[in-house]
Amino acid sequence: MENGENILDAIFEEEILNDVEMVDVEEGELVEQEQKQEQDDSRNVSGQNGVVEADNTKPQSKNRRRKNKRNRRKGSGINGAVDINRFVIDVCRRLKEKKSYMVYTAVACLGVSSLSDLISEVDAIQSCGGQKTVDGSRFRTRGGVLWNIIKVREPNAYKEIMKKAKEFEDRKKQPEAVQAAKC
Repeated sequence: MENGENILDAIFEEEILNDVEMVDVEEGELVEQEQKQEQDDSRNVSGQNGVVEADNTKPQSKNRRRKNKRNRRKGSGINGAVDINRFVIDVCRRLKEKKSYMVYTAVACLGVSSLSDLISEVDAIQSCGGQKTVDGSRFRTRGGVLWNIIKVREPNAYKEIMKKAKEFEDRKKQPEAVQAAKC
């Protein structure tokens, strides 16, 4: 480098890359003859400067396509809902909570990640001996510990969860009252 040269100018002088339109390029194909010739010339120097032999490009692209097909088969559009359902069922099983609709509402209000953090905290409390009720007469259930933690930490979310649970229970009782009136 001479006195008047800039480092960036020196870097950009070394390599001049041509832009390629993505429409013309498919996986494993070379667009221009120049690129093919460069690969043929550099085949002996495989592995240096990021050049890969042309013989290896085809199997890699096949493997990539197979891998992509497998990934497409694995994933489906309903994963989010299924995951939430599994999460709620798992939480209800772990906490022995009968009111799954309350857990669904808690997931909607707080989110899966924060609720899972709270559940791990419930497990920690239970492993230390549990939590007693306010009057001290008995221990709280695992679900009761969760709702108590939510009540202390997120009072607005707790109020919303309980309000929606009450509405759900009222809707659940209305058809029973209508059936009893018909008899």
